[in-house]
Amino acid sequence: MAKFRTHYDNLNVSRNAPASVIKAAYKVLCQNYHPDKYAGGPEEALRIMKMINGAYAVLSDAKKRAEHDQWIDRQEREQASSDAQRIMNIITKSYVAPPVRVQNNPPASYLMTINKLWKNACFRVHSIKLASIKILAKLNWIFWFTGFVGIVSVTALLYISDSKTKPAVTAQANQDIAKILKKAKQLVKQGLVVKALPLYLQLAEQGNTDAQFQLGLIYVNGQGVTKDDKQAADWFGKAAKQGHMEAQTKLGFMYATGKGVAQNYSSAVYWCYKAAEQGDAQAQYNLGLMYAEGQGVAKDNSLAVSWYSKAAAQGDAQAQYNLGVMYANGVGVAKNNKQAADFYRKAADQGLAEAIAALKQLEEQ
Repeated sequence: MAKFRTHYDNLNVSRNAPASVIKAAYKVLCQNYHPDKYAGGPEEALRIMKMINGAYAVLSDAKKRAEHDQWIDRQEREQASSDAQRIMNIITKSYVAPPVRVQNNPPASYLMTINKLWKNACFRVHSIKLASIKILAKLNWIFWFTGFVGIVSVTALLYISDSKTKPAVTAQANQDIAKILKKAKQLVKQGLVVKALPLYLQLAEQGNTDAQFQLGLIYVNGQGVTKDDKQAADWFGKAAKQGHMEAQTKLGFMYATGKGVAQNYSSAVYWCYKAAEQGDAQAQYNLGLMYAEGQGVAKDNSLAVSWYSKAAAQGDAQAQYNLGVMYANGVGVAKNNKQAADFYRKAADQGLAEAIAALKQLEEQ
């Protein structure tokens, strides 16, 4: 099925993204494609900005967004119908009807003999006719099935042919990359970061996201090298743009704290949301915190509870404690001391000091 472009694609957000995330994404893209900053030149920047502004104008308006969603639904239905019709046309063209035998009229001299035998043979002919109908029905099914298999085979061949035209990493190359990554990690554990750096750099410059992420960790933690938040943010950014979940979380945190980059809560929300959608508990917690504090988004305690809950379900102790606080005070949810105690206890079992103290205080009430 061909992919058509939507305003969600233009802002690089999912279709179910809340308004706050759409706004954050818009701000990030405006910064990235500002005509004075974009490396592709001012004309290209203006073209992209026109597309971004148009997308935001629609998605930031509830009525226009609903109409756009309806348009997407129609496009998907029409495309599905078109694809189904195309397949049926191919099947119809590939179907070959079974040959029909034309029975020649017997000579006149045999008519009397045939008439005499007709009554005796009538029952057998009728039986043969019924059997023939069943056979023809089976043949029709076989021809249809053969046509369908043919279509699937042709599609598979076209896919294989197309995939061969794209640059692909061979299995051997993947094994080599895995070996280099493993060796580099072992060197870091042994404290030989200086020897690990060239290995990571080799892969990172080729676009390997794991290597880019590991370089970010080395620089942000100052492992065997001088701590360099800017270098860390650069490498996290490269991996994050390729969809690396943990890199997105780290980059979001750096934007929230202003480490290695100018502090920008909108960018923090944008990257944390990307990682949170992929299921990263730390990003989910960070997103909950920003909604609770109103950082980069409008303050929304109910959304804070929602994101804290996702992180808490994955065992994040801080998210469990924060949920306990919200239930204990009735913030974003109905006040419920039992729920509060349950979340405090989960966090306390993981050794979180503030949760242990809060649970003790709640039990004494």
